[in-house]
Amino acid sequence: MHTSIEDLVAELTTSGSETLDTDTVNQLKRRLKHDESDQAIIQTFQALQLALEKRHAQVRLSALQLANIVFCRSHQFRLLVVENLPRWFELVLGTNHKKLPAPVQYAQQLRDMAAEIYYMWVERFGNGYQRLVYGFRYLRFIEQMDFKRAVKEYKRKDPERIRARRKIRLEAQSEYLKRSLVSVQADYMRTRQSINEALDTLDNCFAILVPGIVDIFGSHGATAGTTNDDDDDGDLDEVLAIMAANRQSIDININPERVLEAEEDTENSAVFDVIRDYLRLCVQVYSPRVQIWKQKLDRIDDSAELAGLVDGLETKISVAIEKCRDLGIDFAYMNELRDDEEDTDEFEDAPAPVVNKQQRIRQVQQKRNSVFAMYGQQVLKQDPTYIEPSLLRDQHNHPQADIHQEEGPTNSVEAKLRETAPVVSYGADLEYWGQREVNANTTGLEIRHRFLGSARDEPMLSEAALDTLQKRAVYYQEPERKEIKACRAPLPSGRLCPRRDLVKCPLHGAIVPRDEQGQLKAGFLPEEEAEAPSSSITTAERIEDLNQNDVNALARKQQTKAKAKAKAKKPKLASTRKAKLTGIKRLQQTISRKR
Repeated sequence: MHTSIEDLVAELTTSGSETLDTDTVNQLKRRLKHDESDQAIIQTFQALQLALEKRHAQVRLSALQLANIVFCRSHQFRLLVVENLPRWFELVLGTNHKKLPAPVQYAQQLRDMAAEIYYMWVERFGNGYQRLVYGFRYLRFIEQMDFKRAVKEYKRKDPERIRARRKIRLEAQSEYLKRSLVSVQADYMRTRQSINEALDTLDNCFAILVPGIVDIFGSHGATAGTTNDDDDDGDLDEVLAIMAANRQSIDININPERVLEAEEDTENSAVFDVIRDYLRLCVQVYSPRVQIWKQKLDRIDDSAELAGLVDGLETKISVAIEKCRDLGIDFAYMNELRDDEEDTDEFEDAPAPVVNKQQRIRQVQQKRNSVFAMYGQQVLKQDPTYIEPSLLRDQHNHPQADIHQEEGPTNSVEAKLRETAPVVSYGADLEYWGQREVNANTTGLEIRHRFLGSARDEPMLSEAALDTLQKRAVYYQEPERKEIKACRAPLPSGRLCPRRDLVKCPLHGAIVPRDEQGQLKAGFLPEEEAEAPSSSITTAERIEDLNQNDVNALARKQQTKAKAKAKAKKPKLASTRKAKLTGIKRLQQTISRKR
């Protein structure tokens, strides 16, 4: 009788053991393996979900171990787990403030094992299941979970995975070294002939400039008379054999300094030119390439034969370079740019003018563009728009002094105009004043269009631009704002009046200085005495100075104005109140009483 999947899962999760029973696990594996449909996987997932929902940490621990076994072997099970990751996080990790059930020791063990297993899932299946990576980021950055211990346990318990990764890395490195060896071999076969030709050419040039030991010995033997052979191309081996048979010896003294004395002249200049050309190739092209080959071959084990050939080429190139140094060839020409050779036979050589250092500096300063001139340079004095700061300061301090220092006026009208004319600083408007044609190109360089080329005529400023240059911009300076004082008159509430008016407060009259208590400061008259309207004269000093005729004239004038106003207005009922005396009438009564 076959046991159902639910019974197998229940048996494994409720056994009370910290490890799963091997026989029962194998039986469940066989059931899942022989099931062609995904129904067994779904039943297993549902059974594990029910086991995780139980309020017992040891049951959840066993269910998590079984889920890990099925997760590593079934793609359908991985899809089901990924879809329910948030709920699984709450059941095995206690996220979202969910507490794991008792016992406490198994709860802590469940949390640690869950972190370790989930990290393993991310490492092995994260590339194929992106939600696993998102869940890992959520646990690490949102829930602030520490996976350091999980990483250590994973590396300790999964050495096979580490060995597999190391094997893959070594295979990739070996494949890269093989490709490097193939590329070096191809490059060597392609460049070897050119390098050998260059070295052979240099050897032939050295043989022409410096005699070899065979040539020295042949010439010495001819002069010493050791052989009677008249042929210039005698066999050296035969001569040496005869000398050895007769036991004769020859002493040859060679001065290396004299042998290498090969000065460049008109006869051997072509040979030196060839040496320089091929020396440039050896130093700038062939030697760096050989060094690259050696660096690559040093990391490859199966390259001893090719490395020997490369070392031979390097030795030959080094010997050729040393021979060029012995000949006294200057290597500085390699850094110079070679100009194109041109036929200069049609031109006659003219003697170059002798220019000393001071003249050269002066010419360079004159050639500089005034647009980029700096303060203190001589070219600024030739610029009409430039003025020395010292002169500008003197003109500002003594504006009329410069006018009198100029030439005298031609007539009296001009003198008067000069006296009243304002002093204006020099600017762009005065520079272009009265001009109708101004060149737009002030750089001194030729302006060329990328498609149309250079213009036939000089570019000129338009009339609108020229009018703008002839206008002077005057910037308006806003006057400083004066502080508006507060009224500060005492109020019935005990506070001071906060109103700020320029002249007069509508509640307390003219604004006058007051102390901290709101009282008038000493030396100022009260508000009624301080006001002096134009329509009334009330002070004692003005009363004594007034004449009776003046008072009468003022009275008549006021009566005339009153009549005119009365005619313009509609008649009104007479007031029962007694009319008040006007200021002039009070003045008349005061004067009459004094008399």
